[in-house]
Amino acid sequence: MIHASAPGRGGIIGNPSDMYGGTVVSCAITERAEAVVSPSPLLILEVYGHFQPITSEADLQPQPGLEYLDIAKAIWRFLRRSEYATRGLLDPAATFAVRAQSTIPLRAGCAGSTAMLIVILAAILRHLEVHCERHELAELARRIERHELGVMCGYQDQYMVIFGGCNAVDTRGKADHGEGREAPYASVEPLAADLEDLPFILANTGIQRHSGQFHARPRRDWENGDPRRVAGFERIGELGRLGKKALLQRDWEWLGELMNENHALTEELIGCGEENARLIEAARRHGALGAKLSGAGRGGTIIALHEDPDWLGAKLLEEGAERLIRLFPGPGLTVRKMR
Repeated sequence: MIHASAPGRGGIIGNPSDMYGGTVVSCAITERAEAVVSPSPLLILEVYGHFQPITSEADLQPQPGLEYLDIAKAIWRFLRRSEYATRGLLDPAATFAVRAQSTIPLRAGCAGSTAMLIVILAAILRHLEVHCERHELAELARRIERHELGVMCGYQDQYMVIFGGCNAVDTRGKADHGEGREAPYASVEPLAADLEDLPFILANTGIQRHSGQFHARPRRDWENGDPRRVAGFERIGELGRLGKKALLQRDWEWLGELMNENHALTEELIGCGEENARLIEAARRHGALGAKLSGAGRGGTIIALHEDPDWLGAKLLEEGAERLIRLFPGPGLTVRKMR
């Protein structure tokens, strides 16, 4: 059996400029997704307790209300016609059993869906003895998410879930979402070794929204040259690079100012949702130097910078937050063979 595990992430600053060739600073969280792939005479998928044997092509098609099971289906649909299959590296008729679950809040702006996709994908590839290095795996996961699942997404989630830690993820040169030979990989700069603490708290409202549905129109307007969105997303990318400097210098007041500007631009360009805005305002009212969405698709998780994150977290629970989440620059994707 093959076991894969990977974390969600909290976006500190710069998101969603990873969709537009910008830079984000992001950190892994304690919550993780896990998948186990084992030998089986039938293709069997079990995700979040939803169970389905796959006995026909029709069984691999999406089903309403089973979006997380559909992640596993999408992976296998994609792999069966991928270059790995055409090059004879995997058998499209292979069978195995997948079991996957996660403690990452769903549809909450913490890369929960991406983490689920990546642990299933990585475990299947290892089970089939197909090697895929980390950058290639991040790009492969993003292609599946974008083309097979139809999610409008950037690159932060895939790289962060795989690399873990606390990183500046630079996507300059990737604004056109190219996938050919000339398309560069994102650059992942580890920051954790230079940071003694991370004075942030993430608070989840319990609201679930899929980020892709909120990115389609802004992306289309940006591609059509809308000057407001072109300038706005470019500035958010600059905030990511400046935020890296402020974080490394431990200039918390400056970083808070940059986070607040990031929030204002995201609200203007995409919107953040009423409950998120209310919790962000509560965080600032209780002394947060900066507060913004952890993601950028109106999912229900905010991130706040405060000199006493535990104290602020308690206040946010009083303000109606459903749960608190901690940044933890721990390991990214791990894949191992179980005895």
